[in-house]
Amino acid sequence: MTRPRLWIAAGITLLVIVAAAVGTAVWRDGEDAAACWAVVDAEKALGPGPVTSGSPTITALGDSYSLGVGVAGPEEAWPAVLGRRLGAEVVVDGVGATGLTTRGFCPESPVSYGERVDADPPDAEVVVVQGSVNDALGGLPDEVAGAAGDLLADLEDVPTVVVVGVPVIPAAEMGDLRAIDDALRAAAEDAGRAYVPLLDEGIEILPDRVHPTVPGQQRIGELVAAAVEAGGTSG
Repeated sequence: MTRPRLWIAAGITLLVIVAAAVGTAVWRDGEDAAACWAVVDAEKALGPGPVTSGSPTITALGDSYSLGVGVAGPEEAWPAVLGRRLGAEVVVDGVGATGLTTRGFCPESPVSYGERVDADPPDAEVVVVQGSVNDALGGLPDEVAGAAGDLLADLEDVPTVVVVGVPVIPAAEMGDLRAIDDALRAAAEDAGRAYVPLLDEGIEILPDRVHPTVPGQQRIGELVAAAVEAGGTSG
């Protein structure tokens, strides 16, 4: 099943306009209501349904990376790469500027990763939790470990869970990115889940200093696919 291309184009255009207009400042102050609604409307415009078809069913929990912001849209984002590699059905639960400790552009709405899982637990055999650079740009890096631990506890009944780390991006402080990487790794290990680090993978980033290029998205998808193929367990 695929989404209508017109809707995809409309949604991605809105997301790109928001990102270009507000930059990282809105991530940091988190008070732009107009940006919030633009992001929410764009995410809704992508429409329901999987980005790829097949088996097993995989839910990709993420942010604008999972929506393909900065590239051509969901078809070039890492979840679609993952689905094509595995011949799986991948459903994207992505909201731009969110993370484990941030609601991004929507500070009054329950759209952090944990809040979304609480409201609508994923019905999938595999869940991929994409660590978010937004936790470095506008969240609380020191609280990522606790939030990740709580989220993984909520996913304890899912057969396979893979946690993905954050890449190096010019817009964030390296110390914050390393703190998030350490926190996600520890939470995954404590839960007995696989961890996919990205800090040393040379993920290529766009001139916007935040989002992956097409090769960057491709590399993330390939690394996640390898972890899912290995069973999604630590060690």
